[in-house]
Amino acid sequence: MNNKISEEEVLADIINVLDDLTGDWEYSGEITGDTYLLADLEFESIDAVALGTAIEEHYGRSIPFAQYLGELAEQGVQDIRVSDFTQFIHQQLNSPETEEIRGEMVQG
Repeated sequence: MNNKISEEEVLADIINVLDDLTGDWEYSGEITGDTYLLADLEFESIDAVALGTAIEEHYGRSIPFAQYLGELAEQGVQDIRVSDFTQFIHQQLNSPETEEIRGEMVQG
Protein backbone atom coordinates (compact mmCIF):
# COMPACT_ATOMS: atom_id res chain seq x y z
CA MET A 1 0.00 0.00 0.00
CA ASN A 2 1.66 3.19 -1.16
CA ASN A 3 -0.95 5.78 -0.24
CA LYS A 4 1.04 8.62 1.28
CA ILE A 5 -0.85 10.94 3.58
CA SER A 6 0.11 14.62 3.80
CA GLU A 7 1.12 16.30 7.03
CA GLU A 8 -1.81 18.69 6.61
CA GLU A 9 -4.23 15.74 6.48
CA VAL A 10 -2.65 14.25 9.61
CA LEU A 11 -2.93 17.60 11.43
CA ALA A 12 -6.62 17.85 10.51
CA ASP A 13 -7.21 14.28 11.71
CA ILE A 14 -5.40 14.89 15.00
CA ILE A 15 -7.30 18.13 15.62
CA ASN A 16 -10.58 16.28 14.98
CA VAL A 17 -9.59 13.52 17.42
CA LEU A 18 -8.54 16.10 20.02
CA ASP A 19 -11.80 18.00 19.54
CA ASP A 20 -13.66 14.76 20.24
CA LEU A 21 -11.52 13.98 23.29
CA THR A 22 -11.74 17.50 24.73
CA GLY A 23 -15.49 17.76 24.18
CA ASP A 24 -16.10 16.78 27.80
CA TRP A 25 -13.37 19.05 29.20
CA GLU A 26 -13.34 22.66 30.24
CA TYR A 27 -11.09 23.64 27.31
CA SER A 28 -12.94 25.96 24.95
CA GLY A 29 -10.09 27.39 22.85
CA GLU A 30 -9.31 26.51 19.25
CA ILE A 31 -6.89 23.61 18.84
CA THR A 32 -4.13 24.39 16.32
CA GLY A 33 -0.65 23.13 15.53
CA ASP A 34 0.69 25.54 18.16
CA THR A 35 -1.50 24.15 20.95
CA TYR A 36 0.48 22.41 23.71
CA LEU A 37 -0.89 19.12 25.00
CA LEU A 38 0.06 19.72 28.64
CA ALA A 39 0.05 23.49 29.12
CA ASP A 40 -2.98 24.27 26.96
CA LEU A 41 -5.08 21.10 26.99
CA GLU A 42 -3.94 20.07 30.49
CA PHE A 43 -3.27 16.53 29.33
CA GLU A 44 -2.55 13.87 31.92
CA SER A 45 -1.01 10.48 31.20
CA ILE A 46 -4.43 8.85 30.74
CA ASP A 47 -5.27 11.50 28.13
CA ALA A 48 -2.10 10.66 26.20
CA VAL A 49 -3.10 6.99 26.24
CA ALA A 50 -6.60 7.90 25.00
CA LEU A 51 -5.12 10.06 22.24
CA GLY A 52 -2.74 7.31 21.16
CA THR A 53 -5.53 4.73 21.10
CA ALA A 54 -7.84 7.04 19.15
CA ILE A 55 -5.14 7.79 16.56
CA GLU A 56 -4.33 4.09 16.14
CA GLU A 57 -8.03 3.29 15.73
CA HIS A 58 -8.47 6.14 13.25
CA TYR A 59 -5.63 4.93 11.02
CA GLY A 60 -5.96 1.22 11.77
CA ARG A 61 -2.26 0.91 12.55
CA SER A 62 -0.05 0.44 15.58
CA ILE A 63 2.16 3.43 16.31
CA PRO A 64 5.01 3.39 18.87
CA PHE A 65 3.72 6.16 21.14
CA ALA A 66 5.44 4.88 24.29
CA GLN A 67 8.81 4.86 22.54
CA TYR A 68 8.21 8.37 21.18
CA LEU A 69 7.20 9.77 24.58
CA GLY A 70 10.13 7.98 26.23
CA GLU A 71 12.56 9.57 23.78
CA LEU A 72 11.07 13.00 24.45
CA ALA A 73 11.45 12.47 28.20
CA GLU A 74 15.09 11.45 27.74
CA GLN A 75 15.65 14.69 25.79
CA GLY A 76 14.13 16.68 28.65
CA VAL A 77 11.07 17.71 26.63
CA GLN A 78 8.32 18.57 29.09
CA ASP A 79 5.51 19.46 26.70
CA ILE A 80 4.66 18.85 23.07
CA ARG A 81 2.83 20.93 20.50
CA VAL A 82 0.15 19.40 18.33
CA SER A 83 2.37 20.16 15.30
CA ASP A 84 5.26 18.14 16.81
CA PHE A 85 2.92 15.22 17.47
CA THR A 86 1.60 15.59 13.91
CA GLN A 87 5.11 15.31 12.46
CA PHE A 88 5.70 12.12 14.43
CA ILE A 89 2.41 10.57 13.28
CA HIS A 90 3.05 11.65 9.69
CA GLN A 91 6.49 10.01 9.71
CA GLN A 92 5.05 6.83 11.20
CA LEU A 93 2.19 6.61 8.71
CA ASN A 94 4.54 7.05 5.77
CA SER A 95 7.13 4.60 7.11
CA PRO A 96 7.07 1.03 5.75
CA GLU A 97 8.14 -0.28 9.17
CA THR A 98 4.98 0.99 10.90
CA GLU A 99 2.80 -1.68 9.34
CA GLU A 100 5.07 -4.37 10.83
CA ILE A 101 4.90 -3.06 14.40
CA ARG A 102 1.69 -4.92 15.21
CA GLY A 103 3.36 -8.27 14.34
CA GLU A 104 6.45 -7.39 16.39
CA MET A 105 4.30 -6.49 19.40
CA VAL A 106 2.54 -9.84 19.26
CA GLN A 107 5.81 -11.76 18.92
CA GLY A 108 7.86 -9.68 21.38
